[in-house]
Amino acid sequence: MIALKTRPVQGAVLLVTFIFLTISLYSLGRGRESFSKSLGTESKAKEAKRLYADDLLERPLATDLTSIPKLFHQSWINSTLPTKFEEWSHSCRSANPDWEWVLWTDEDNVKLVEKYAPWFASTYDALHSEIYRADTARNIYMHIFGGVYADLDTECVGPYEGMFAEYNTSMVTHNMPPSEFEPLDKSGQGKTSQPTKAGEEPRPQSTATGLDIPSSAKGERKVFLGRMGTDENYVHSIPNAWMGSTPGHPFWVLPLESCEQNIGSGAPPEYLTGPPALYDRVRDYRDEYDYGRGDKMDDHYGGGGWRHLYRPSRDDKKLPPQSMVVLPFWEVYPYSWERDGEAYRKLCWVTQDTFSAAMCKQVLGLDHWGSHSITYWSHSWSVDGHWGEHMDALNKPTETFGDGENDEGYAQAKQEG
Repeated sequence: MIALKTRPVQGAVLLVTFIFLTISLYSLGRGRESFSKSLGTESKAKEAKRLYADDLLERPLATDLTSIPKLFHQSWINSTLPTKFEEWSHSCRSANPDWEWVLWTDEDNVKLVEKYAPWFASTYDALHSEIYRADTARNIYMHIFGGVYADLDTECVGPYEGMFAEYNTSMVTHNMPPSEFEPLDKSGQGKTSQPTKAGEEPRPQSTATGLDIPSSAKGERKVFLGRMGTDENYVHSIPNAWMGSTPGHPFWVLPLESCEQNIGSGAPPEYLTGPPALYDRVRDYRDEYDYGRGDKMDDHYGGGGWRHLYRPSRDDKKLPPQSMVVLPFWEVYPYSWERDGEAYRKLCWVTQDTFSAAMCKQVLGLDHWGSHSITYWSHSWSVDGHWGEHMDALNKPTETFGDGENDEGYAQAKQEG
């Protein structure tokens, strides 16, 4: 009898236990779902907030000319990005969560030129394609607003603030205080007033060779560019795929003036508005303007179309000193399509069938170098850069290719490395 009575009791206990576990697991699942949702919301909050170009264009100009605003500029035809570009843009927003992210479209760039570079508008309109226009627009982002510009095939692997701190350059939130400067009107005229004062420390003499122009002084207006590879004499060694700047640096007028002067030459995009053109302007900044020492570069700027934007109101009021930093290759261009060879290309060039961002970063040793970002060189500026197989590759998720350490490209790269 006892055995017969025990079985129903055991069965009841098991049934109750089953129901309890079912309810608990359901509740746990609901809790996990709720937690995941809240985590997703929190993660979104921990990336750079989107700032629309129209809103940025309505803000006053900066008054702090020696700090880099926390603005991250990128550009595309429209606001719909290819899959990989979308992923990599989020990597940069996540690496710099207290910044603001601006995606400039072709339409936005027209508004930018009309408002802040009317003197350049006829040249801008006369350029042969949007590729040329996108190249020139990034110079305007840097001069008018400052911050960082990066091509959309750039993945960020660390925050930029520490890198700039190594060069004694502070960063500030780009907010909307009363501006000491007013934008140009349609005629290219405007009012000026006194910018912020320079730091007290004197600018050290540069001991650089070639086009390596480091600077570590505080209180300067600074341009930051990156070197690809180690050959300082290679015309593609200073790409325009990544740029950083304090607002109002006069260097940025040089690429636009050069474009004005050479627009009828029939040069391909890279030699009119791309890396070789930028390389030549850096050389001009070194040879003709002595790295920005003295007043020669400011005097040249004062005679150009932007003279009313970032100039002191009186002759006895001096602007902060200026300089340029060309970062070593590992900072923002650890992969060089020119130097690193075919094996690395298989892993690191995004249009290759064997491309793998994870393996590329591994074989290049980005952790060892302490790199802050890497560019995968989609060459979207080329004739077929927005069409066909090129776009098919960019619309695949980043890690669809490669077989880990068994991958042929990985093995070849490791052997060559």
